[in-house]
Amino acid sequence: MNIALSILALALQATPPPPPPVLATPAPSPAASAAPSPSAGPGVLVASPAAADLHPSQSQALTVANATGTIGAQLDTPVATLSVDQTSRTVTLSASTQTGRATLTITDASGASVQVPVRVAMDAGVVPSTLTLRVTGNTVDPAWLQTQVQKIVTQSAQLQSGATMQLSPFGVPGSFAPGSTASVPVPIHIAGGDQYYDVVATPTVAVTNVEAPPFVPRLLFYSDDPEKIVADGVLYRNDVTASTPAVLYFYHQNSGDRRRMLVVLRATQAPASVQLIDASAGPNADVMTVGHNVSRDFLLQKPQNEGVVVDVNPGTPYVADRFDMQNLDGAAGSIGVHVLSGSSVQVSVVAVPESVTDAEVSSYLDQTPLPGDGHRRAGAFRIDQYGNEMLAYSAGGADANTQYGANTPPPADASAGHDYGDYGVLRTLTFDLSNPTPQAATVYLYERPMGGVVRSSFLVNGSLVQVGCARLPERYQIGQPFSLPPGSNSRIVVQTMTDGGSNYPLEVGVTASPPLPSTPAMFSADGCFPKAS
Repeated sequence: MNIALSILALALQATPPPPPPVLATPAPSPAASAAPSPSAGPGVLVASPAAADLHPSQSQALTVANATGTIGAQLDTPVATLSVDQTSRTVTLSASTQTGRATLTITDASGASVQVPVRVAMDAGVVPSTLTLRVTGNTVDPAWLQTQVQKIVTQSAQLQSGATMQLSPFGVPGSFAPGSTASVPVPIHIAGGDQYYDVVATPTVAVTNVEAPPFVPRLLFYSDDPEKIVADGVLYRNDVTASTPAVLYFYHQNSGDRRRMLVVLRATQAPASVQLIDASAGPNADVMTVGHNVSRDFLLQKPQNEGVVVDVNPGTPYVADRFDMQNLDGAAGSIGVHVLSGSSVQVSVVAVPESVTDAEVSSYLDQTPLPGDGHRRAGAFRIDQYGNEMLAYSAGGADANTQYGANTPPPADASAGHDYGDYGVLRTLTFDLSNPTPQAATVYLYERPMGGVVRSSFLVNGSLVQVGCARLPERYQIGQPFSLPPGSNSRIVVQTMTDGGSNYPLEVGVTASPPLPSTPAMFSADGCFPKAS
């Protein structure tokens, strides 16, 4: 996989939906609060309210005070029709289907007048007042849970073109075991600028931690061919059954026009309930960081069974991930897919024009997959018996080490290519340590790059350790040293994944010789990307 060295800023903008329904009555214009009260003296016309803010086809009555004789009314721009009731002293505006601004001038027989600003506009967006989120997890990290709440609110919002949504800070439960429930209010503000009414709302997300058994993926679906997206269409597609849970690993970089990349689920025959353990990252031109974040997050989530449960129907595709990609942006993900009940589901990675909405993606799902780039980095692979190693180390003896990332998991069918780098494989290395000597011994866990620039994440006995970027084939320490008391036996369990954008193989082992305590600075002489002085 190529490594992009520049980092581009990303501005996310929602795809323009059809005009949404009215969410809330717009706030009064500033003129309303500055207007004189109806108790003003004779000869001064007063309209209440002092400004008219309407949605298309909406009507509003304005009461006129202090008028003498017959009331007249006129709009300088035909954004609405009007009628005057001389008995009730009211002027009623009925907005047309067109949006815009106008000034309403109200007069009486004495020549007195008052002007009322009129605006007809749509709301900047709409979000459901209540949302349902089902999560899984033996223990649920509050930061992860907050991200899931934010994601469901953001994805459920329908924004007008050019509108932007901001979420205010909100809290989630600090402890959320299986069977727990919570209601999480999320304050939002949708800014519409000059074209739409701002919307302020507080949808409530009802969260439940659903009991779901941990699963061991039997298949790896690998989507990295074509790696560079040069056209819209299907990048990868396969089916997941209840008896064969899988992991989808995808890694793609956009080339050329802006587009959206989607991960889509569709039930094949009947409704299905599906657990997703989703570690995705991007879009970002720094593809090395994208790949690193995917591996790190999946390492944290999968051992804890931390995911979401979604309902998938045959006629309605479920969009699990959306990436709005500019030229050279990369996006990647490692997604565990476990069908809890119902029919099998089709999982697709698809590129579509940036204007395509979720409702319109169905027309792309049955297309013939895009041609590959010739590297054959795609297909289904068997991983249920792959990636697990036991290594023994005895104090005073030779180092215990292994290399990974140079081979490929066995293909699940004849059409599969190869996965050199073991991308998407959650690997477990178990080091059995013994100290038969009468003295205490100190041992170190280390990594050694063997294929070039690499970044790494490790779960060491359940705790996350991240190793900085390394390039030279030196030994770099992973975490803290381990002390082996005399005559003792112990175990180090290491779980890790290869990073998209990094280079392999990588050696990992246990040694009594102190390795380098940390990786060098990024641009130093020994760093990943040395710069000439």
